Amino acid sequence: MIYFNQYKALTFDCYGTLIDWEKGILGLLKPLLLAHNTNLDDEEILELFTEFEAELEKGDYVKYREVLKRVVQKYGERFGFEPTTEELNSLADSIQHWLPFPDTVEALKSLKQ
Repeated sequence: MIYFNQYKALTFDCYGTLIDWEKGILGLLKPLLLAHNTNLDDEEILELFTEFEAELEKGDYVKYREVLKRVVQKYGERFGFEPTTEELNSLADSIQHWLPFPDTVEALKSLKQ
């Protein structure tokens, strides 16, 4: 059993733990890809996202906003379309609107007590 009164603070990885990362990615990329006549299932989109993200994070440090911009560019390269400037920025811009998992808020309220 964990005795929370022994701790002063708890930390969490936000995306994928508290925020529904996959829904956020799919909510943006699925319509973007469809707009460019690329119809992939959810699993394919997420697998490619993971592949592209890992590849782009291998080298020198790059701000995550730039990584996400380059991820969108990679989809374009893979499927033969040129994303607009707005589309290149859209994934990073969308993060602020991604929602928590259904149990996140209540769980954090319980932990606060």
